[in-house]
Amino acid sequence: MAPSQFSSRFTFTQTFSVLAVLLAIIGVSPVVAQTPSMLEKSGVFSSQTDVSLGVFGQFTPSRVPVATSTLPVGTSIQQTIQGASISAGVLGAFHQSFRPWLGYNVNFGYSRLHENYSEGTVYTPNGSAPPSYTQHDSFMHGSIGTNVYELTATYVVQGPKSHRLTTFAQLGGGTLAFLPTQDPSPYAVQFRSAMVFGAGINYRLSEHFGLRGEYRGLFYKNPDFSRNGPFPTTKLFTVTNEPTLSMVYAFGFKKKVAKRF
Repeated sequence: MAPSQFSSRFTFTQTFSVLAVLLAIIGVSPVVAQTPSMLEKSGVFSSQTDVSLGVFGQFTPSRVPVATSTLPVGTSIQQTIQGASISAGVLGAFHQSFRPWLGYNVNFGYSRLHENYSEGTVYTPNGSAPPSYTQHDSFMHGSIGTNVYELTATYVVQGPKSHRLTTFAQLGGGTLAFLPTQDPSPYAVQFRSAMVFGAGINYRLSEHFGLRGEYRGLFYKNPDFSRNGPFPTTKLFTVTNEPTLSMVYAFGFKKKVAKRF
């Protein structure tokens, strides 16, 4: 498949889904102007907007499904393996709170890794097989260098907090783009819808600066570069684990709110 055909892989449904998520989340930001009337009944609320830049480790475990077929003349066992090499990446995020306990993130990420594919089959004849049927096996594998780009948006729910520490959880979705590193690439660019989930801690260093440690998980279907290519055709759901550490710059302000009885 020629590289120019990549746009056909990004369907209208995927495009609409990504835009709907981003617009639905970002569209509520005007509510920020109304937050003083919606703040907690007592205390001080930090209506915060911040940006962060961090690094993460990318860990995608291999999927190894095994299929066994019983034939009149023997048994065939097929094993498929699909996974990715461990890599590092960078993550940028824009965060805004529009409730004391609720906000949103828009995330931009990048990592470079190798998508690994393999497939093996073992045939074992039984007693009713003709003499010409002997035990045999076949195996094929391949690895494709890949640039991975992330564009996602998530709702962020604030958890327990103290003077310097705040906790949070997030859930949302978006798109991953897998671009092979070969140039010119004989493989098509792949786009995948992804669900994002995770939790973390913010530690305030000063009025504007802080650190963010978090776990992020991405659930999606693995790219399938081997379509019409030399590698096994596999496309399995997987979870990518991304422990992340970021530096945060906050534009937030503090507003005292009178107690309501």
